[in-house]
Amino acid sequence: MSTATVETVERADGRRGYAGARHANMTAMLADTARRAGAKTAFVDERGEIAWAAFQAESEALAGRLAARGIGAGDRVALLFGNGIPYTVAVWAVWRLGAIVVPLNGRLLAGEMVPLVRDADAALLLGGDPLADTAAEVAAAAGVPCALADADGALLAGEPSAALPDADAADRETPAAIMYTSGTTGRPKGVVITHGNLIENSRTCIDVIGRREDDVELVCVPQFNITGLGSQTVPVVDAGMTGVLVPRFETPLVLETIARHRATSTVLAPTMWWRLLEDERFATTDVSSLRLALFGGAPMPTALLQRMRDAFAGATFGNGYGMTETCSMVTYIGGRELLDHLDSVGRPLPITEMRVVDPVTGEDCAEGEPGELWFRGPQVSRGYWRNEEATAALFAEDGWLRTGDAGSLDADGFVTLRDRLKDVIKRAGESIYCFEVENVLHQHPAVLEAAVVGVPDEVYGETVAAVVAFKPGASATADELREFCGRHLARFKVPRRVTIVDALPRNAGGKVLKPQLRDLAAAS
Repeated sequence: MSTATVETVERADGRRGYAGARHANMTAMLADTARRAGAKTAFVDERGEIAWAAFQAESEALAGRLAARGIGAGDRVALLFGNGIPYTVAVWAVWRLGAIVVPLNGRLLAGEMVPLVRDADAALLLGGDPLADTAAEVAAAAGVPCALADADGALLAGEPSAALPDADAADRETPAAIMYTSGTTGRPKGVVITHGNLIENSRTCIDVIGRREDDVELVCVPQFNITGLGSQTVPVVDAGMTGVLVPRFETPLVLETIARHRATSTVLAPTMWWRLLEDERFATTDVSSLRLALFGGAPMPTALLQRMRDAFAGATFGNGYGMTETCSMVTYIGGRELLDHLDSVGRPLPITEMRVVDPVTGEDCAEGEPGELWFRGPQVSRGYWRNEEATAALFAEDGWLRTGDAGSLDADGFVTLRDRLKDVIKRAGESIYCFEVENVLHQHPAVLEAAVVGVPDEVYGETVAAVVAFKPGASATADELREFCGRHLARFKVPRRVTIVDALPRNAGGKVLKPQLRDLAAAS
């Protein structure tokens, strides 16, 4: 569906919202789906499957047991699970009480989670496989009560139940989640996501992308992540789709799951798509059911997109850009437009206002001129949990979010993402955007993934350094990579230093750690 055809309405605060985003809160969203599709399969995981009516009943039952534990409106409940039905039931049980979920990143060390649980002032930590032991360790260290799922995935089984509050205990402005950022630039911050943020973002994922009630959504990214929760799990509930919850990204498992469940839609990072295509089992796996092949964050390397077009001949491809602070997407491009604008992350969504601002003067940039991307809309968070200083730094009082990302807007409304402002390389007065160099490196047939940073240079101030990992069985020399870049980039943008690694260093959330890249590049 083209973004131009999506119906929006003006809300009480004067901003736009999707006409279909009618739910008052997440409890009402689930109740609506359970009424109209009660017998349909809601979610599937390694243990089995559950229908919509049963999913609602289980979440209500758990909510009653949590209420008997004293959990109520506004309380924070930390969650530490792998992808699966137990985690998803727990999320909606917490929301049923008007309480706030605090999804913990299961890839962190226990010692890294403890400050987050304390920062959220969690009243309880719920945990389950495969992270039950870690959950118990974190809770003990943080000094909060803990409840672990049993062998069947049930929480607080056999415990007494208390009466539930009215289902309208939460409204659109009520906080639904505190999502901690990855902390690549310092102490992790808890982004406060409201019921309204989730509802409006969900409409994006249904109406703009073109998801349907008969879709089977493959959820491979972690459900603790804003993409896995806000842009996959919540839309599954909103539209009454079926969600297949994959516990981990392993290419044989993902391929087998697509074929067995006839998955029609999924979201993967570009490197995940590469790994699927490189797996020897791909050629013998039936992936013809996939009709929406989505990715996010940055333009897709041209060579990879071409391979995907050949491999998924019946699929529509889409790219969404956003961040935790925007509850996932603020721009989107898909279908024919994506193929015509490979360097773009799309247009701002119908409910989203956007500015490109000169970070020095604070004035709006001219068409095509790069600046800082600012966004405002009903899916955008209003700030960080108990962190007024960080909130004031990024969130303006009139609702604008300063993203810290550099980009530009062309005459047709397409956004080109350039870089994080702090990562722009300043070489002898020239600004070099890492994304531009990375996109060229990704087109080299031997390159699996690449990242670019600036390193100090006595003559130029900074110079371009690339850190590259190759596809299995492939290789290239540093000179070959530089020569390849020289065919597509101005000479001053070509990496002077090239470091070859087995894999790029990433944090527990999967983001590339640029400080470590700078250390690697400086040492090479």
